[in-house]
Amino acid sequence: MGASTLRYSAILLVFLGFLISHRSSAEKVLLVPPPCAESPWMSMAKMGCALVDKGHIVTAVVSEDFVGKRRSEWPDLQFEAIQDHGTQVRLKKEENEIMSTAEKLNLSNLIEWMPAAMEGFKEYCAHLLGDSSLMDRLRASQYSVVISETFFPCGAILSAQLDIPNIAFMRLDLHFLDEKATGVPLPLSYVPSILTDFTDDMTFVQRLQNVVLSTLVPVLARLGVSSYYDELVRKYIGEKETIQSVTSRAVLWLCRTDNVLDFPRPSMPNMVQVGGLNVGANNPLAEDVEAFVKSSGDDGVIVVSFGSFVETMSAERREVFAAAFARLRQKVVWRYVGEKPIGLGNNTKLMGWLPQNDLLGHPKTRAFITHAGSHGMYEALHHGVPMVCLPLFGDQPANAARVVARGLGVTLDFSTVTADQLYQAVLHVVTNTSYRETAARLSRLHRDQPQSPMERAVWWIEHVIKHGGLPHLRARAVELPWYQYYLLDVAVFLFAVCLAVLGTVWCSCLFICRKICRKSGGKLKSQ
Repeated sequence: MGASTLRYSAILLVFLGFLISHRSSAEKVLLVPPPCAESPWMSMAKMGCALVDKGHIVTAVVSEDFVGKRRSEWPDLQFEAIQDHGTQVRLKKEENEIMSTAEKLNLSNLIEWMPAAMEGFKEYCAHLLGDSSLMDRLRASQYSVVISETFFPCGAILSAQLDIPNIAFMRLDLHFLDEKATGVPLPLSYVPSILTDFTDDMTFVQRLQNVVLSTLVPVLARLGVSSYYDELVRKYIGEKETIQSVTSRAVLWLCRTDNVLDFPRPSMPNMVQVGGLNVGANNPLAEDVEAFVKSSGDDGVIVVSFGSFVETMSAERREVFAAAFARLRQKVVWRYVGEKPIGLGNNTKLMGWLPQNDLLGHPKTRAFITHAGSHGMYEALHHGVPMVCLPLFGDQPANAARVVARGLGVTLDFSTVTADQLYQAVLHVVTNTSYRETAARLSRLHRDQPQSPMERAVWWIEHVIKHGGLPHLRARAVELPWYQYYLLDVAVFLFAVCLAVLGTVWCSCLFICRKICRKSGGKLKSQ
């Protein structure tokens, strides 16, 4: 009886020891998502859940108006509410209004909308940093690291205010603060601007455009973001600090890019590629969807989604798409909310929400018609599905250019495409075996990694937590003034030396010539 009791006690002690050691390894992570744009938040939330699975405690800072919704969607995460006085609600409303006309969006529309959006972001950031009760709770919680989206640079300010290492999370930095903050040289001869649909093989005219865009736009963007955030930085961090200097403190950059799909470019040791971290194993479909997919037979299924922004579209556009889909032999699953198109074929199923990853991973899926958003693009890459891209705005034209350059699909103009053009494009991608073979090959390349993108992201976050700032990975370029970075002081010195040497040689030649001339003149006079 005594031996049995001792045995159970030993087992209990071992179990308790395991629990204590597991609990002691738990760290607190703070997420600072932007107040609008669901795509970055989805990636951050999934990464947060992966950290929770590793035993960490992950908290996201969100508006008080959205805390209930976020808690129901992501029960594994914890949340801190910001008293933003309806700022995020207003931003969401404005975002929905501008994106509801996404099919007609152009650069001028976005430029017109950006100042209002930036003003709203600044206001939201001011509420966050100025909420003394919230800041006291955040300080008391003793977070180990802050993960912030570069789209919303307020996270970098918050991490500096709390004196916590900041991890920057990005696909595209619209403010171009990352170019200086990482210290990465960008050769414009083969690194295309994300604002273009150029590839790394540019013509002379494209290289000329690339140089102009990549030189002027970042300067204007940095001036713009500084005008909105520098005041907050000076107020909460220090008079000599700027939004650029605060952003440059980031200890790690988690870049939602991938070597298989994105073009090669210079990088730094503290820049880690995690493109495709949103992709997971495909789950079984709901019974009705599975039945519809199976009914396609050998012809298979076409998946159609233009993201959360374009849930509906104009009457003209929806009839164009419906007419094209009705001509296909394949069944079509279309993410669409709105009035049912008149020309909708019997082969098309409309769904308000789409299990996109699960459908793309289904063996009967033949192609993906997409706006070329990064989430869907990487899901299609992972599952080896060719694409027909109809990009709308932002980084989508650049994403579509990468799809075409890699042989994964074709691209069309959303606003001008006809039913026949769309039908022919889908038919071309589905019947041409090269697209399916290329997609399968690139999928194998993408999957053939020692870690999945999510595992890699989690490992690096834990690495930062364990070791702190990782100063050995940061390039010295971040700390150099611009004239040193571009070696202008060295150039001026060398120019001065060359000028001095040439001047000395010139003066010496003049002196010798004068001496010779004087001697010659004296001889002539004596004769």
